[in-house]
Amino acid sequence: MQKLIPLAIAATILVGCDSEGIHRNNTSANESVSDVTASSDNATEDSATAGNTDGGTTNGTTQNDQPDTTTGSDSSTGSTSDGSTTDAGNTSNENGSNGNSGSSDNSTNPFGGSGSSDGGNSNDDSINQLGGSGSADGGNPDEGTVDDSGDNGGTTDASLNLNAPTTGTTYVSTMSPNRSEQNQYCITPSRDENDQVVMNGNCPVVQFHPNLKFGDFLLATNAWNFCASSLTDWQQCISVDDSSGDVVPRWDYDWGNETDVRGAVWLVKSYPEIIYGVKSPGEYSGPSLEETPAATGLPVRVDELPFYKIDYAFSSEEYPTRSKEFNGQTLNGERNVAVESFFHELGGNCDVNTLIRNGNESNQRFEIMLWLDKGAERLPAAPGDYVTSTTLDGKGYDIYTKPSDVEYIAFVAQNPSTSGEINWNTFIEWTRTYSHRVNEVFGRGSNTVQLQDSWCMANILVGTEIWWGNGYFQADNWTIHRTVQ
Repeated sequence: MQKLIPLAIAATILVGCDSEGIHRNNTSANESVSDVTASSDNATEDSATAGNTDGGTTNGTTQNDQPDTTTGSDSSTGSTSDGSTTDAGNTSNENGSNGNSGSSDNSTNPFGGSGSSDGGNSNDDSINQLGGSGSADGGNPDEGTVDDSGDNGGTTDASLNLNAPTTGTTYVSTMSPNRSEQNQYCITPSRDENDQVVMNGNCPVVQFHPNLKFGDFLLATNAWNFCASSLTDWQQCISVDDSSGDVVPRWDYDWGNETDVRGAVWLVKSYPEIIYGVKSPGEYSGPSLEETPAATGLPVRVDELPFYKIDYAFSSEEYPTRSKEFNGQTLNGERNVAVESFFHELGGNCDVNTLIRNGNESNQRFEIMLWLDKGAERLPAAPGDYVTSTTLDGKGYDIYTKPSDVEYIAFVAQNPSTSGEINWNTFIEWTRTYSHRVNEVFGRGSNTVQLQDSWCMANILVGTEIWWGNGYFQADNWTIHRTVQ
């Protein structure tokens, strides 16, 4: 068994998983509500997702943006050409009812659905919210092979293949340099002098720590739903290794077997992530909150978006120390690799100081996810929430919306690849064009709210939603090209 060795913990928050309200409740056919809060006795820590203390300037160079000159027209306002859209075909295969097979009753299941939309952090030093709008319910593990989207009609070409502008200035954000003094942090349940796990109600007490900074990025542990794990020695570590000269962000984890869970087996435990832009007032990838827009271009209005192209490469492994049999194959774990962005309604002015993720005053309005890779079972939503299949930038994707969350859409790569290129604006433009009328255009799935031009895209994130298993993920390349007219 791979053993993770925790290093020194720089900052401590005593965390208990008592159920409290979150910024919105999402209960889909296979999803329960994530209501988890934490209390902080440390006024400098305002991020319960990773105990983030990113509160000021950082060491060394804070921006690697190198301008290049290109030519052409700006695609930031995007093409909304319908192209040759076709009905996804068979609508008789809608398996998922809109009822909640989980529970929104905090007394019976307070731990919530899966979610990269994890609840983020709260700027209230006394109440840090770990819960959130579980972005994915993970499909229905009781239905066997739930990924039936490939059988639901032909491929729809939305004709939204957006190419990078050929004029303007391109800024390149790479993973160098390493901006953190320490290169690894780990979290695990705290133990007393008798080696017994210290509990706060039904949840273990954990020690959170600062995030790690590199290039124009921030690496966050984001073990937002740790309370859903019943394993007494779960562990997750984040690290940024630069010993070879290259900066390599990575996370190692052991969340146990699928059965090591309080509640439903489809509950996500964690979404360790790389943040570009601003996720919350305490989680930003620039040298400071106010300087992050200059380093990343984010937050920015939808109708003023630069063109974002992402070059990526990753390696990962799920160790055989955790395994189960599923449909004649042995699974060593369940996790995805997901890119996403959150959009906020900020009155048309993308001021970083007005961005609020949680609570009754949350102005977060939409979430776009792209699953670059998935496991054998989990989906972004129930099988019946499948919308259509489409080809974007020459690659095929299955698309899901959810009746329980009209502020969410997910694209799932049909042919996962551990390296490639993503034109992020293409997915934003597909969402702007179709997501609010998927019933009318494709004859299945559920409509979302309409993505508004005046809303602000706050971030680009990449991480792994982890349901169970023991393994690692390493970003071998994560480079973002931002072209501005």
